[in-house]
Amino acid sequence: MRKPARRRKAAVSAQPATPRTIVIDGYNLILRSPAFRPDDRRDLAAARDKLVNLLSWAVGSGEARFIVVFDGAESTFGPPVNSGSGRVQVRFSKPPQNADGLIRELVEEMAERGDRAVTVVTADLEVASHARACGATVVLADLFAASLFPERVAEDVARRKSESEAVGASDKPLGFSKKDMQEWMRLFSQQRTEEETQ
Repeated sequence: MRKPARRRKAAVSAQPATPRTIVIDGYNLILRSPAFRPDDRRDLAAARDKLVNLLSWAVGSGEARFIVVFDGAESTFGPPVNSGSGRVQVRFSKPPQNADGLIRELVEEMAERGDRAVTVVTADLEVASHARACGATVVLADLFAASLFPERVAEDVARRKSESEAVGASDKPLGFSKKDMQEWMRLFSQQRTEEETQ
């Protein structure tokens, strides 16, 4: 005879999982990742296409749905067009709104609808704090990119570290001030505590 607790757990797991919506701060992710960052071989538009294509084809076939948000003011060829196919939707902000404002708006709309399976990928503390206040999970853009291209990120970190050592720089974390790092740690600690209590 099964215990009642097991029956409840089985009934819960039999329900279809709510698809996760992952809202990505597009240019923020691109400019923080050596795998996407524009260089002599790739301009910003090509970097944007690479990210969208990777999300469309290479990132698992699970239930996740991606909304990649870019600043609309970045286009030099007229107003950019929102697009989407399958699991990836591309949204451009319309000036004077920037991508951060559009991300806030999207997260608020999802929270108002009761969507609980929302993740925001960014390295912007204000966007991250707002997302957490609306009940979304936050993933640091650097970590998301590292999960996609671990070898490339490791090479870039090693290169940047050797460059900073050559000029006698301090041992502070690459890319973040001490204050920013403390704020991220507070945000993630709060998020983990909330997840553990659910």
